[in-house]
Amino acid sequence: MRIAGKTLLNRKESYRQWFEFYKISLISPELIIQKQLEKTKVFYAPWGDIKNIKFEVWWKDHRHLFEEETVQVLTKDSMINFDDHVVLQIPHNQSVSDLLNEVKTILATERKQQVNHRKNKNIVTSQFRLTIGSEPKLKTTAQVLNVYRDVYLKNPSVKGKKLLALVHQYYESRQRRNQIPVSLNNFGSQKPAEIGRVLKNLRRWISWGKQIQQNVLNCEFPGKYD
Repeated sequence: MRIAGKTLLNRKESYRQWFEFYKISLISPELIIQKQLEKTKVFYAPWGDIKNIKFEVWWKDHRHLFEEETVQVLTKDSMINFDDHVVLQIPHNQSVSDLLNEVKTILATERKQQVNHRKNKNIVTSQFRLTIGSEPKLKTTAQVLNVYRDVYLKNPSVKGKKLLALVHQYYESRQRRNQIPVSLNNFGSQKPAEIGRVLKNLRRWISWGKQIQQNVLNCEFPGKYD
């Protein structure tokens, strides 16, 4: 027999970024953002107060919020949960193709009998799930998060070349001295075309950061941002 277990459908980094973008709003002094947060209180209530906690500590007690149900093999000692599950006994002495067809028929019948599932082919079993069809490009969104949170939001009135200089200083001063992202690195060139390229990319990243933050305030991550 088989019954659903729990697993993460996406990499842990995805949920870390969601956590960090939400925290940006929680510590924001902007009144409009605080008003928006009021509307998300119920949705994010299971997360608890994350203002002063690091992700890794928080994750230990909240990972289950993002876990999806999956299939696992039952043993004679397994606890069987019949609520919202189909529990099957599958013989070993039949062909796999015949068994698959039979299981498919059973599941289709069970699904039709569940009124709440009639209009939804993708049943969400986790409390929180990434936006379907717009999973983040983690390397890029991680850099966007760093630049947006750690440079732009701390210097909101600075623009253009001055902001770019602050971004470069940020990367050069980090403990690991991470290389400046190629998208924002003019490699010392002062050619107008090269400066224009990196400034355009910087504006795009700031725009993405704002949109992802707004998506999180609308209770989704990452949502559409590009």
